[in-house]
Amino acid sequence: MEWAEGTGRTLEEARRNALEQLRADEAEVEFEVLEKPGALSGILGRAHYRVRAMLREAAPVPEQAPTASDEAQPEQQPAVTVAEGEPPHRALAEAGRDLLQRMVDLIGVEGTVEIGLCTEDEVTLNVEGEDLGILIGRHGATLDAIQLVVAIGANRVADDGVRVIVDAEGYRDRHRQMLEAKARQHAEEAKTTGREVVIPDLKGYERRYMHVALKNDPDVETYSEGEGDDRVLVISPR
Repeated sequence: MEWAEGTGRTLEEARRNALEQLRADEAEVEFEVLEKPGALSGILGRAHYRVRAMLREAAPVPEQAPTASDEAQPEQQPAVTVAEGEPPHRALAEAGRDLLQRMVDLIGVEGTVEIGLCTEDEVTLNVEGEDLGILIGRHGATLDAIQLVVAIGANRVADDGVRVIVDAEGYRDRHRQMLEAKARQHAEEAKTTGREVVIPDLKGYERRYMHVALKNDPDVETYSEGEGDDRVLVISPR
């Protein structure tokens, strides 16, 4: 037998099953990822990987790269493992993109999901299109709910949790700029009156934006106080 296929709930399990059929060591074979779980199948508990293990002696070798046995071929780009030079958490980003695209399509919105910034700690997904207000909702409430679902689904393919940000029509960037401007405006008020300014009804990330906007202002300090929905941001003159 020169090759065998294996399946499993994890990539490692699928590889192990294929190796058992070949009766070979991992160093003797090349792996090709044939199928990986979609985000929705992971949520439903039916996620599985399918891989093909090929003995290196029998594996086709590219004519101009005879020693590149570990290099993925063009048709293998969607592999779960991240190749050298690729952005981190590519598999998670692709799972999140697929899930978000399904949600956008089910809602009936004409939009295309693109993978944005991928860092070690965060993955950004952007919905590009027109008339995406229904995805954003009042004060971004719908977008936040969609983001939560996508984050849960996408992180099913990750070993470690990664923050997933979902944006539409650049809403989050515009919202951040508005909050930063609001923070500077209230800071001037605190300086002029000499009194603290209390800002209620902010989400956690909105308070963080305002904290960051004023962190280098030597004339004010910011802090949060309260619990739960009653937590507020305070801008205090020094």
